[in-house]
Amino acid sequence: MDGNEEHDIDVVRARLIQRYPDLDPAVIEDLIEASLRRFDGCRIRDFVPLLIERAATRTLDATYSGAPAQPEPLHTPELPITPHTEPAVRAAISSRGVRRVFARHSPRLS
Repeated sequence: MDGNEEHDIDVVRARLIQRYPDLDPAVIEDLIEASLRRFDGCRIRDFVPLLIERAATRTLDATYSGAPAQPEPLHTPELPITPHTEPAVRAAISSRGVRRVFARHSPRLS
């Protein structure tokens, strides 16, 4: 787990603790750790924090009846802005232009 993933997991932890204030934070921590173990050995880890948050929310909503029916807006720490290293893509590309680009690479559209 790299530094960005650790930061994202910390944000998820803060959101869950804020969403379930009556729940012991140790329960949330155990749930996060158990969810993290499910993704051990996965090569692509970009969506692990999102998947952990969704799984934990589903589990907690199903387990504890004290879950809020209408979740309040969550106040989370700001994530650092990272510069994009990829070149910008034109915003408006006609569907004909897209088809031409993908036709070269797709046997179905040839």
